[in-house]
Amino acid sequence: MSAFESERATPDAGARTDTPLTPREPKITARHLTQRALIYVRQSSPGQVQRHPESARRQYGLSERAQRLGWDAAQITIIDEDQGKSAAGSAAAHGRDGFAQVVAAVGLGEVGLILALEVARLARNSAEWYRLLELAALAGVLIGDEDTIYDPRDFNDRLLLGLRGTISEVELHCIQARLHGARLSKARRGEFPLLLPIGYVRGADGQVEFDPDAEVQGALRTIFTQFERLGSASAVLRFFNAHGLRVPRRYGRGPAPQPLVWVKPSYQAIHQVVSNPAYAGAYVYGQRGQESPAVPGLGPRGPRRRWALDQVAVLLPDHHPAYLSWDRYLTNRATLRDNGRQFARSRGAPQPGPGVLQGIIVCGRCGCRMRPHHSGSSPSYVCRTRKQRYGEPVCQSLPIAHIDEAVGAAFLAVIRPAELEASLALADDLARDQAQVEQQWQWRLERARYEAERAHRQYDQVEPENRLVARELERRWDEKLRVVADLEVEYRQEQDRGLSPLTEAEKTELRALVSHAPALWHAPDTTMAERKRLLRCLITEVIVQRDAAPKNAGGQTTVRIGWRSGAWTALQVRRPSSSDALRTPESVLERIRTLAQRESDARIAQILTGEGLCTRWGLPWTALRVQRVRTYQHISSACPVLARGPGARGDGLLPVATAAAHLGVVPSALPHWRRWGFIHTAQQGPGSPLWVRLTAEDRARLDGTLAAQGYGQWRMREAQQALGLSREQLYAATRRGELVAYRARVRSHWEWRLSPVPAPPEASRVG
Repeated sequence: MSAFESERATPDAGARTDTPLTPREPKITARHLTQRALIYVRQSSPGQVQRHPESARRQYGLSERAQRLGWDAAQITIIDEDQGKSAAGSAAAHGRDGFAQVVAAVGLGEVGLILALEVARLARNSAEWYRLLELAALAGVLIGDEDTIYDPRDFNDRLLLGLRGTISEVELHCIQARLHGARLSKARRGEFPLLLPIGYVRGADGQVEFDPDAEVQGALRTIFTQFERLGSASAVLRFFNAHGLRVPRRYGRGPAPQPLVWVKPSYQAIHQVVSNPAYAGAYVYGQRGQESPAVPGLGPRGPRRRWALDQVAVLLPDHHPAYLSWDRYLTNRATLRDNGRQFARSRGAPQPGPGVLQGIIVCGRCGCRMRPHHSGSSPSYVCRTRKQRYGEPVCQSLPIAHIDEAVGAAFLAVIRPAELEASLALADDLARDQAQVEQQWQWRLERARYEAERAHRQYDQVEPENRLVARELERRWDEKLRVVADLEVEYRQEQDRGLSPLTEAEKTELRALVSHAPALWHAPDTTMAERKRLLRCLITEVIVQRDAAPKNAGGQTTVRIGWRSGAWTALQVRRPSSSDALRTPESVLERIRTLAQRESDARIAQILTGEGLCTRWGLPWTALRVQRVRTYQHISSACPVLARGPGARGDGLLPVATAAAHLGVVPSALPHWRRWGFIHTAQQGPGSPLWVRLTAEDRARLDGTLAAQGYGQWRMREAQQALGLSREQLYAATRRGELVAYRARVRSHWEWRLSPVPAPPEASRVG
């Protein structure tokens, strides 16, 4: 037994445990040998772990060095949890659990020696390295590499360890700078290969080219065309979903071409296509990145973010073929930013809901943007920005209706000269959209039919006896045929929904509709989002300010309209008071005044309801409600239902006595004629006065003039026999308008004659 082994086996009771055991490694003491030896193994990336196994073999071989230094195999612990992880930043940021385990063991006094292939394996930043040195010095832990053992408590060793840690950090910086410089130099020439978006492929010579798939190109061009027309990614998404279109996608990364799949469009997919500068033919390097910490090595790096175009490392326009021009891309990018709600000056995309000035109305007092406040009783524009930021009172609040009406009227007055041009362009826009959708559907059907034909060819090539393969190929062929059948059904449905070209009659109707802008603006089918989008074509912002009148009292609102041409229009608009909501609108009152000159209250109620108007409480109009409004507003009616007198009403109806006098009969006969259906009358209700319609034709029919000319085919009894009806059934047919009654003078008495209703002259000529 050697002297060293003897000393290890039976140490003297009075011997010092920190005494060197061998002259070869004088820093190793008995105390160190009674504790564990840690072997720290790390490689910086998964690629190094896979492609450089020799480095890992050398690091695992340090366990043999620990045994030669005097540690038993049971005392040696290999920590390799950090394989494939970088040591550039903090251990917590990079998830280096192995290094954290080393530091914890050192702090607990369980370690006598830490072995690593080199200092850079433990840490490549000074913060982590010096923290480990401080703990090792306090615990008396040795640090070793492939050649030397260091004692952090010794000044010279500590100096060497500090220098080696600094050198490893500098070395990492130099490596990164060298690699980044070479990459940036290649990127400035536009030669550094970047991941291409869908719609582009790399040719045999390495140049970027359009994807040869026509359907892929068509889908992307449809996205850009519709975004230019609709102005928001959400609207483009709704267009794609409405027409059953799909977007292309390639999953996975790598130099090899990834399989193409067609998926249902999403907002993120549309937004990424519109915001990607590669589609404008630009080579952009360094568009995304992370913010570095204030002190390298301290704290995690910031989250990944997209840099502005003026902050990217390399921007090379006209680098490759483009789907749209660079100016058009910048306009689209500005539109996307303006549609967002997270920016202070963004207007936001047009949204459904009241308030056509949403996003473009500005407070005239503080200059902040006003927001619509949706309330069932009184929706309004409210300036509450300073209340939300500084706790100040609400600046001002204005009802929506009176401002929207004034701005809408000014807008319609401005666009009237452009109505003809708009009517000519509308049909062209619709035809272009239909052509794009039609082409996408044709390409989609062509692809599905090709896949079915390909499956058919594969099925034909298999030997019939090989049923194990034939069954699977037959199933695939059937599946492709079902896909083709389903697509053809969807295509026919899309054609029925409006994919077929417009006829000349439809084009004429569209031109007539567009040429009358107020009707299009107020049409029920025109949505609020469409009105807002139309308004923004000409108006940049609207500045409003109310006068000093109390909040709920009426007053004047100053409205200044800023047009895209740079001109401004100032308007003074009457602001309704809170009591105006309890009054019938003046437009409805004016309509009642006009109709009251020729219509009864019941007929006025029918007309107002047919026009979509209602009372101030949102109720449908009735004759009683019309009468109450007329009475309160002192509106006289030319068609009274209760008044009696010899004169005719505004609609030509006569009192019973006057009508009887014209016909030379007693008034009591007319109610019987009314019950039989021989005359047309009007009555408000039971007990109300009866009014009789007596036109020139009615007089000739009832005073015997037409009967003397040969009108009236049958007497009552003859009509019963000819038609096979009873007397009551004849009356019912007359009330329905199927028979016409004529009064005839026969010698000294009067009798009734009946005839079928004569056919219209046009129908007679056709027959």
